[in-house]
Amino acid sequence: MHLDQNVKLLLGAVFAAVGLVILVLDRGSRGFGQRRQAGVLFLIGGAVIAADALGYIHLSHG
Repeated sequence: MHLDQNVKLLLGAVFAAVGLVILVLDRGSRGFGQRRQAGVLFLIGGAVIAADALGYIHLSHG
């Protein structure tokens, strides 16, 4: 499946936004629980997808 670069960039931005929302909502809790881990993973995933869309890295096969 081939995604257009604009779709990848939008998807990366959405993932990063969801990660930020999760981290902001969980900022009052102590420790590094599952909710905070999910927020960080969403941020990392969004950054990787956006970097692929912008051409900084190449993830597609073939």
